[in-house]
Amino acid sequence: MAFSDKQNLSVHRLLVLSMLVAMELALSAAESLIPPFLPLPGVKLGLANIVTLTAFTLAPKRQVLLVVLARQTLAGLVLGSFFSPAFWIGFGASLLSFFVMAALYGIPYFSIVGVSLAGAATHNAGQLAIVWLLLNNPGIYYYLPMLLLWSIPMGLFTGFSAMWVISALSKAGINDKL
Repeated sequence: MAFSDKQNLSVHRLLVLSMLVAMELALSAAESLIPPFLPLPGVKLGLANIVTLTAFTLAPKRQVLLVVLARQTLAGLVLGSFFSPAFWIGFGASLLSFFVMAALYGIPYFSIVGVSLAGAATHNAGQLAIVWLLLNNPGIYYYLPMLLLWSIPMGLFTGFSAMWVISALSKAGINDKL
């Protein structure tokens, strides 16, 4: 039985989205193995965000959201933190960060690096908001300036890395939306 063009497109889309989830999951797992380079909880490179930023150029925003949700869920299952406080902190912060990045992506004045910086800052603020909800301690916000300060180099790293990946995909002829 032959597939129609519409079915082939659906299979292609599913394959690409599955690969994006797998790449994000692999980067999340790899990042979890890196020992903290700073004695500051919540400061991470955000390697999986490189794939999320790249996905904005390949897929509609609602499908990128599915990639982020799948990665967060699978990472929680694979890394053993599913439904733990750490899971909810990362899950909620990733959702908040996604919505900010999705709103900014495509605005002419925001490069992918600018979107990454906004996403990193939002992720850190979201982490603290969720910790506050869990602990009901407003003192947690004294930590916000430190996290926001560290979101700058981390956001720059993921943004420039995503820019490099997007450029490499474009040179390889892989730059069409799904």
